[in-house]
Amino acid sequence: MKRFLLSLAVAVFSAVSALGMSLRDAQTQAYFLSDKMAYELNLTPWQYDQVYQVNLEYFLNINSPYDANGYFWNYRNTDLSYILYD
Repeated sequence: MKRFLLSLAVAVFSAVSALGMSLRDAQTQAYFLSDKMAYELNLTPWQYDQVYQVNLEYFLNINSPYDANGYFWNYRNTDLSYILYD
């Protein structure tokens, strides 16, 4: 019984730690990156909103350090290229 409870606790803690960033952390990072991009690229308000949404989606989908340069990185860059085309 003790082994079962211990293994259940380990499984729960592993699942919680694998969730990635919290919403608040992702929003903070997305605002910071979007503000920096707006300053350096002179974004319009519409572009700023779109860039923020893309950055937020990117940060919410990062679950480990290995995800930072993976599929979602390419997806984010493709979305940004459409927004910043003009």
